[in-house]
Amino acid sequence: MMMHYLNKALIFILVIVLIGPALVFADPPLPTPVGRVVWVKGTFKAIMPNKEQRILQKMSVIYLHDTLVTDATSQAQIAFTDDSLMTFRGGSNFTVSEYSFSKKKKASTGRFFGNLIEGGFRTITGLIAKNNSADYKVHTPVATIGVRGTDYTVYVHKGQLYVGFYKGSPCVSNKGQTLCLDNKTPYAFVPSDNAAPVPESQQPDVFKEKLNILEYQIQPFGGTGGGGTQGPISSFCISS
Repeated sequence: MMMHYLNKALIFILVIVLIGPALVFADPPLPTPVGRVVWVKGTFKAIMPNKEQRILQKMSVIYLHDTLVTDATSQAQIAFTDDSLMTFRGGSNFTVSEYSFSKKKKASTGRFFGNLIEGGFRTITGLIAKNNSADYKVHTPVATIGVRGTDYTVYVHKGQLYVGFYKGSPCVSNKGQTLCLDNKTPYAFVPSDNAAPVPESQQPDVFKEKLNILEYQIQPFGGTGGGGTQGPISSFCISS
């Protein structure tokens, strides 16, 4: 019996000796790619969860859990694998909190949850929001934004939130109340995190800056890192 336990102990030690170094020195899992940069004007960077920073350029890959940052005078557009398009204005800070996408699914194609900490963007949402609006949300320090297949713009600064409608049905929720925008109510203002959304008919000054979005579709990411294809260049400009 004693010999049996000694043999098992020797086998365990041998496994540790042979496999242990491989476990210690194994490469960390690769981050999940979710999109690419379409264009950059100025400085655009990504901060990973380990605080490592990457300077982003055209065609740079965007990964899950990246925090995307533009400086005060920069703009940049990214395209996600579900065909969502997003252009950031200067001074923006946005985290890709949760993202998954698969064209093989029927009822739901994935999830798109983001966190806009500061600044703003204009976005044309893709297949995730189109197939199931509950799978798309953008959280801000002030309120939460949901959509039903849409083109909208948002800006958050110093505890105040502005949302503008261009197409579809963006909805702003806070303090148990939800306001959905349309042609009759194209803008919403949330003055604080303790306030309900307020409808606005006039364009807020914060939306007078034009944000262009180029049509762009990327290839699914594969073992070689994926790719991208750009269709005919056409821009969608926010009217001043």
